Amino acid sequence: MEIIFGGISMPDAKDFDGFYILPHKQDDGLRLSFFDFNDDFEKGKRVDGTSLGDMYHVVFLKQGEDGNPEFDDHFEAIFADPEVYVKGLLGANVYGCMVRKTENSYKWVEEYLKKLLGRVMINKMKNYAGSIAEN
Repeated sequence: MEIIFGGISMPDAKDFDGFYILPHKQDDGLRLSFFDFNDDFEKGKRVDGTSLGDMYHVVFLKQGEDGNPEFDDHFEAIFADPEVYVKGLLGANVYGCMVRKTENSYKWVEEYLKKLLGRVMINKMKNYAGSIAEN
């Protein structure tokens, strides 16, 4: 399910395991793409939450000076309403994902980070090789 900020009613993030925070190029906004875990990651018991909200893994990327994604930050935090937090990011030029912390979620986040950082490194190497070839 995808939601684009801009007056559209939002689904409740509590109904999903996580969501990607993606740039929305048409209006410089953000697009949320919700997902549920499958296979090894599903059916994990929620952990480290409080009565105020669930604990989430948060991964942020930003656009580098060369226009390619760069890793920005990874942290865990409790959110009563993660969509409100994400709406506050409008204009910050960050994107990434938020994943509810469960017994199994750390494996998903670890794999996501490895793939993400690998892609970022490959893009940097391609740009570096391209700049060498131009010279």
